[in-house]
Amino acid sequence: MLWHFRHEPFHNLRLLYGGERGAGVPGGTCSDKTLSFVSAGLQAGLDVRLHSGLIDGRDIHRLARVHIEGRTYFADVGNGWPALRLYPADAEIAFRCYGMGFRTQISARRISVFHERFGVETLQLEIDIHGKPEAQIRADIDRRFSSGLVYPFSHSLRFSKIVDNRFLFLRGDRLEIHADEGSTCIDGVGGPATWATLKSHFGHDVAALRPPVDR
Repeated sequence: MLWHFRHEPFHNLRLLYGGERGAGVPGGTCSDKTLSFVSAGLQAGLDVRLHSGLIDGRDIHRLARVHIEGRTYFADVGNGWPALRLYPADAEIAFRCYGMGFRTQISARRISVFHERFGVETLQLEIDIHGKPEAQIRADIDRRFSSGLVYPFSHSLRFSKIVDNRFLFLRGDRLEIHADEGSTCIDGVGGPATWATLKSHFGHDVAALRPPVDR
């Protein structure tokens, strides 16, 4: 999971610019990252499958379900934030990484995941432990950009990954930098400055891209 958060950034370049312009950058949205993790897990001999989750009550998030020694866990490698531990289906957990907090609550066969940053905690994700058939999830993935769904990141650039000992998240014109020592923000990095930020902070040269047209 740590390898995927380091080497496959969360981003919506393909959504904003199309397949050709975003194809040169690894990673992608939750679907792309989870598909990569599931493929790697299967090659490694793990019992891993696609699963889905709810954000703001909508079934729009993808994650992986992993079975290990008779227990079920969920790997949220498609998260834009560094959810670095498996979420057990049968036990609540809490952990901190890069100055942020994550914790789960389990009720009525549903896992609620809470995320805290800058001292504010919000409900990030809900996971139905039973889930739905993987074939249906794959069909949802195939039409995720053509079904008319509006995602939280549909109209503004998102790019995040672990770089050295920090977690970086570019959200529109704000760069958030999180570390165990503390968190900070840099504003005004949108527009033409976006591409320089991606190169200098994340190590990805996408200067050939252009900012999305306002919609």
